[in-house]
Amino acid sequence: MSDDAHREELHLVVTPTWIGDTAMAAPFFSCLRRAHPGARLMAAAGPWTCALLRSFPWVDRVLPLDAGKWSSFISLKRLLKGETVDYAWILPNSFRAALMAKWIGAKRRIGYGTDSRGWLLSDKVAPPRDVSHLVDRYLYLLEAQGHETRAQVDDFCITPEAQQFAQNLLNSYCMMNNAPSVGIHPGAFFGESKTWPLEHFKKLIDRLVDSEAAQVFILGGPDEIELAGKLNAMSGGRAVNLAGKDTLETLPALLSRLDVFISGDTGPLHVAALAGTSTIALFGPTDYRQTAPRGPWNRIIHKSLDCSPCFARTCSLGHHDCMKRITPEEVASEVVELLNEKLRITKHGN
Repeated sequence: MSDDAHREELHLVVTPTWIGDTAMAAPFFSCLRRAHPGARLMAAAGPWTCALLRSFPWVDRVLPLDAGKWSSFISLKRLLKGETVDYAWILPNSFRAALMAKWIGAKRRIGYGTDSRGWLLSDKVAPPRDVSHLVDRYLYLLEAQGHETRAQVDDFCITPEAQQFAQNLLNSYCMMNNAPSVGIHPGAFFGESKTWPLEHFKKLIDRLVDSEAAQVFILGGPDEIELAGKLNAMSGGRAVNLAGKDTLETLPALLSRLDVFISGDTGPLHVAALAGTSTIALFGPTDYRQTAPRGPWNRIIHKSLDCSPCFARTCSLGHHDCMKRITPEEVASEVVELLNEKLRITKHGN
């Protein structure tokens, strides 16, 4: 009998570049693991998403790549030295992602036949016309191979160490005992078009703190420390500024400890939804039908403007009305409604 007969199947997932898109790939990973419980599952990922993927319980190994660099082809082949990739699942629609799967010699290369890359794929999947949400588009690749799928993830887990770090961090900055915790994220790596005005965030903090509805935590990465500090100064220090105090490894744990998280269409928004936290998503230049968190504990606020969605990094019209017209009052109202509903369920259990 050949060595191949005793070898575990190896599935390699070529993952998206962005944190939010990677978080939305969690149902894909969960379903892939359910379909192939005895296989080895690896993920090839850029520097921004490796930490999140390492928190995925379905992934056996994360292979770090240099984002956007052709040298990543060589480094991936080196990382896979001596391995035979049986299946390469290509989640991004780019030509480059499909070429990478071909370059490493994957036996089966499964992805959408877009971007003139069909000849690089062994299993070219036609994009479904009636599926728009990114979660469903990822899952459809599995369905096209005959696998059962479901969009809800119920087996995502956070390590006790990360949970303890998050709890200690929140406890050390707690200013309102027993008050619900609301996280806000004023930044957006994509560009300023996704950001809600700082003055709106400041007014939201005022409303929530003045009414004692919640304690507010400002979150952000290392590149957003200055922005978060500016917002904190505008609010007179009435919120707790945690920007830069956590890491991508501990972000899911920190977000899971919050009662509500508010953000534009950003990576942390989707990580919060994955971690089971209620979210309020503020949509402007992007399409909520494609990327909004789903479920009864996730709310969407958007304005129906002729120019939205435009998918631009900055507003070409100069007014940014798609975000400016979302008022602090309506966001605060959604926060209170979510908190009251959670309290009702806690008390009555249904």
